[in-house]
Amino acid sequence: MKKMTRYTGAGAIGMAVALSVATGRASADGPTCSGWEIEYALNGSLKLADTPMGAADGVHPVGPGRAVVRFEDHGGQPGGHARVVAYGMHEHVTVTSKALFLSATVVTDTSSRGVSDGNGVVAEGALNDHTLVWSSPIRTYHTDGTITCDGGLCGKLGAPPPGTTEVHIGPRPIQPAAFQYSSDMKTFSMGYVQTDRSESPRQTTYEAISGREVRRTCLP
Repeated sequence: MKKMTRYTGAGAIGMAVALSVATGRASADGPTCSGWEIEYALNGSLKLADTPMGAADGVHPVGPGRAVVRFEDHGGQPGGHARVVAYGMHEHVTVTSKALFLSATVVTDTSSRGVSDGNGVVAEGALNDHTLVWSSPIRTYHTDGTITCDGGLCGKLGAPPPGTTEVHIGPRPIQPAAFQYSSDMKTFSMGYVQTDRSESPRQTTYEAISGREVRRTCLP
C-alpha cells in the first residue's frame, strides 16, 4: 500500500463529545456522588467543500461514534466542569465526482479518535444552562484507515491517487463549537466546524455531530 499523510474526507472531529444533565439524583441509601461518568452514542454529518470545480462537494453521514465524559456533581446532578476521557468515530464515506469528462469513485474507511494527555483528558469544558462551552480543543486528534480511488479522474485535479492508500492524519487540535442540549438534556447537537483542509484530495472538511446518553454512572 502507498502511504499518504493527509486526507480529510473523514472528519474529525469532530469531534465530537458532550454532556447531559438529566434528572436522577443518587438515592438516600446509595453513595454520595462526587462526580458522574456519562457515555454517549454519536452520529455526525461530514461536509466537503472547495473541491476542484465543486465536483465532490456535498454532505455525508458518518458514525457511529462513542464518547465518555466525567464531570462534577452539582446538587446530585451532573454539571459544572466536564472532562472528556474517551472519544472515537467511525467514518465510511463514498463520493463519486465528475470533471472534464472523467469520473472517480472515492471510498474512505477510517476511524478517528481523541488521544488524552498525561492526565487522561481529551478536552475540557463547562455547562451553563443548556449549553456546554469547551475551554480547550480536542488536543491530539488522530485519523487512520484507508482511501480507495477508482476511475480516470484519480490522481488528477486534486483527486487521490488510484488504488488504495493508507490514511494517517494527526495529531492535530480540533476546537469544537458549543453543544446545545434539548429541554430534557438527554440529547445534544453541534453545528459545523472546520476540521481540516488538504491539497490531496483538495478540499475543506467540516463536521457536525449529535449524540444521546446511553449510560450514566455515579462516581462515589
